[in-house]
Amino acid sequence: MMAVYVIGMGARGREGLSLEALRRLEEAEVLIGGRRHLAHFPDHPGEKVPVQGPLEALLDLAEKRVKAGRKVAFLASGDPLFFGLGKRVLERFPEAEVYPAPTAFQEAFARLKLPWDQARFFSFHGRPLGGALLELSLSPLSVVYTDPEHTPARIARALLTMGVDARAHVAERLGEEDERVRSFAGLEEVARETFLDPNVLVLEAKGPLPPRLGFFPDEAFERRMPKKGLITKREVRLLALGLLGLPPDGVLWDVGAGTGSVGIEAARLAPWGEVYAVEKNPESWPHIEENAQRFGAFNLFLVKGEAPKALEGLPAPHAVFVGGSGGELEEILRVSLEALRPGGRLVVAAITLENLLAACGFLKGTGLPMEGFQVQVGRVVPLARYHRLEAQNPITLLAVRKEGA
Repeated sequence: MMAVYVIGMGARGREGLSLEALRRLEEAEVLIGGRRHLAHFPDHPGEKVPVQGPLEALLDLAEKRVKAGRKVAFLASGDPLFFGLGKRVLERFPEAEVYPAPTAFQEAFARLKLPWDQARFFSFHGRPLGGALLELSLSPLSVVYTDPEHTPARIARALLTMGVDARAHVAERLGEEDERVRSFAGLEEVARETFLDPNVLVLEAKGPLPPRLGFFPDEAFERRMPKKGLITKREVRLLALGLLGLPPDGVLWDVGAGTGSVGIEAARLAPWGEVYAVEKNPESWPHIEENAQRFGAFNLFLVKGEAPKALEGLPAPHAVFVGGSGGELEEILRVSLEALRPGGRLVVAAITLENLLAACGFLKGTGLPMEGFQVQVGRVVPLARYHRLEAQNPITLLAVRKEGA
């Protein structure tokens, strides 16, 4: 009979284990865990294997020991199924028994005497910031797992760049002799500090949360000058996002990204997804990068090159927005439609009559149901002590949905 145990250890170490977990641990003939976990059992007679390097090698070792009839216990921090190794162990040993302990964030909230039932959880431990930072900025109470690269100070600086501030608490080395729990009135203080590792960052939003749908004014974006018109206007952006129908974990190609405005707003709606902003003009590249950082779109990736060639090798998209084509519209549409996942959406913004005719002809030729509309907006602008309507250039949006799904 297979005997694999996954045992979580809280801040109180061995003393915090349940009687059942302690009994399983004593039965085990092989202990696999971090050095600080193994250090709690200096008198255990079994083989002790410290976790270092890829987990796959340790799973292979565990499998060999199990086949030899030995009982194996994996030691982990807190709840092994909460950002822990429990998932990987269960993938290899589905019959393994799991014994959770209070995890680090629970210990942190206990020290702070704060309820956490409204908290949302994020881990940047070994993960890129991605769109999770956007989601974090939209949360009233957040728990953030950090690592030596994504420190509380670095996360605080990134949020400040986005114009986000919050009350913060950092719990360092919980359960260790040098444990420290500190609170900060704002992120400026956190950005200047250094912290012991491991640590948990807790953020409490200040004031009302920002809206999920940005609908940012055109002036909020860095743009190539003097060609101030190189941006998809905010009203058109809003309608295009609706037509794209990007899921929260979806992949978008923003072809002819310009300032990146459509991609950035899409990244906000798809924090668990990825946006690829394809732009051929080198003068636009720094503006896209600046805008992505300003709006916290760390899940937006700039693709420097000209479509359709630059589209090669990109992850298959759930949606494609074509805002610029450089005279290659039909080929871009063909490549995009071919790459789209089943059920994906292809949206074209046409300003010129030539592009409108080309897009309409191509999409009609696909045989897919086509929808679209012309957007002709009049903005309210001041005129002395009155207001008037200022006409914007008309733009036509056309869209098709790929079959399947």
